[in-house]
Amino acid sequence: MSDQFLSVLEKLVDRASTEGSEPFFRAVTTTEGRRALRLERSFWNALEFIAKEYQVSVGEIIACIEKAHFNDKNLASAVRHICVYTLAEQVSETRGKLSDSNVQNFLNACPSPAFVLSLSRQLKYTNQAFLKYVRTNFSGPGMQESNASLRLHIDTPMEELITRLNENQNRPITVGFALGMSERRVRGNINAMIAPEWRQQMLLGFIVS
Repeated sequence: MSDQFLSVLEKLVDRASTEGSEPFFRAVTTTEGRRALRLERSFWNALEFIAKEYQVSVGEIIACIEKAHFNDKNLASAVRHICVYTLAEQVSETRGKLSDSNVQNFLNACPSPAFVLSLSRQLKYTNQAFLKYVRTNFSGPGMQESNASLRLHIDTPMEELITRLNENQNRPITVGFALGMSERRVRGNINAMIAPEWRQQMLLGFIVS
């Protein structure tokens, strides 16, 4: 997992380097008048992002920071601090909603059979409706033997399916699937989408037929 994160970080650093890190001046209108600040492009972008999120202007953010007196001698430093702090808080809050435990809660709230697959096609999570679906379709002699393991196959290659979902803003895609145990096999369709988990990409499958 650490190698995966390092690879992502390297790509971020590479993209950030193309943005240019040299500070530049920009004049901003606040309630107290005009303020000229010298900030790196990334911080100007962060201010624009925060302003959009909280539905205020960049000038209103600067005025709010000034009134808080974080650093009266260096307004630019105070602005950088608030940008980093605000974005870090938002990331922390968002990550809490995109955890593996939250994925399981999501499945548990679903009344229809559903499961989560890793990119290596390992069955990671299921809900009670899925377990009932399995028991209904694979009951009978030989199904309870210790070597009768459940096999799950998605008709579309996993990498291709994840790419299509990313390109279509994670709108569900209907694909075929097959479940197998011993010599028995069941086919059907699922609505597939990317699971809300930030550390790794996984596939949510909702059985629809």
